[in-house]
Amino acid sequence: MGIFTSDFEQGRGGIAYRGEASDVWHRLGASKKNDHTTREEWLRDAGLNWHAVKAPVRYDFNGSLHTADDLCLMIRHDTGAVLGRQVVTDVYQAVQPSESYDFQDQFCGTDERFKHDVMGCFKGGSIVWGSALYRDELTIANEPHIMRLMFSTTFDGSGATRVQACVTRPVCDNTIAMAHTEHSGAIISVRHNTPFNRERVGKQLAGLVAATTRYKAMGDAMQSVIMSKEDVSKLFKTLLEIPFDAKPDDISTRKMNQFRALSTAFTTTQRERNSTEINAWSALQAVTRYVDHDRVGVNGDRGEKQFLSANFGSGDAMKGHAMALIMPLIKDKIAA
Repeated sequence: MGIFTSDFEQGRGGIAYRGEASDVWHRLGASKKNDHTTREEWLRDAGLNWHAVKAPVRYDFNGSLHTADDLCLMIRHDTGAVLGRQVVTDVYQAVQPSESYDFQDQFCGTDERFKHDVMGCFKGGSIVWGSALYRDELTIANEPHIMRLMFSTTFDGSGATRVQACVTRPVCDNTIAMAHTEHSGAIISVRHNTPFNRERVGKQLAGLVAATTRYKAMGDAMQSVIMSKEDVSKLFKTLLEIPFDAKPDDISTRKMNQFRALSTAFTTTQRERNSTEINAWSALQAVTRYVDHDRVGVNGDRGEKQFLSANFGSGDAMKGHAMALIMPLIKDKIAA
């Protein structure tokens, strides 16, 4: 099993994971079936057995080539590819791929309920990410769910590693970041040069785990909020910024297609739940289904771009917007 790059040739990304393809929600990358896989094997199969180096910025001025010694680009040592497309200063210290693995491994090792299960990269290595599985299964809205920690760091000059709690609904592999819940405490940012402190990390993990209680309460409350088909339609239109009184001819083809796709996703969600009752939980799951599985770019992009959008970009923002629209419907029920 060699290095799989993140350009998704042949449908494979720079990702390695523990277990079978059915064990991970994204269905991307190379399987690692052995729980005793070594650090070196993880880095190799995740496409992370390289390091980043700083290269001084050079520019052309009046036909002469100049070097900005205090400004640099981060590049891969093996290919020379530019990482992150951002200029950094000469004192910037990169979070190396191997350091990202070590951080994730140490972070998870603080609490035995977490199990390192994914490591990989996207955009040629500009984004390094991984996840850790929470061993205890959750029940939300009477459905089983899986909680993971998602780790990510980028070569954009921030020098920080982000850790956030995410919940996956296995029946359809819909995933949502719990950071979208109000005051959830489900996301933390750690400077890579901060000394590892087991006690502090333990408290951070406790906060992330506690966020699942908040999310469970929200999911259970959503299930109890009955909606009509018209209510769901209005929710989707608000999400897409389509006026309620707009005529079909006044709506762009793109937004109309999105609205129809959301409506189809809702029908599929209802069928999965084997329920004729319409509630806010089904409406939210329709949005996450659309973003994670149905939504594609203008060029039919799937794979890497779809995953990045759903977890870090506009798709993730759409999930957050949907959650914000639903929150007023459940506030009283959570408080109760």
